[in-house]
Amino acid sequence: MNTGNQDMRKLLQMVQSIQGKSEDELIREVAAMIKSGKGGITREKAMGMIKAVMPVLEPQQRKKLERLLRELQSR
Repeated sequence: MNTGNQDMRKLLQMVQSIQGKSEDELIREVAAMIKSGKGGITREKAMGMIKAVMPVLEPQQRKKLERLLRELQSR
């Protein structure tokens, strides 16, 4: 997968912009931003980035990203 630093920065900025919200709100809002194009990356690229980092995460972190993947896969 070819994921540039710019894409990772966009994802980080997106997550930082909605800090302070509940975990469920955060996951829904991040998914909505990506789906709408406001996140600056495509849904497919975001899903690829998430899948790329999941193997190195703790189980609890992995669970959260699995929830985000499910949100991204839903229409």
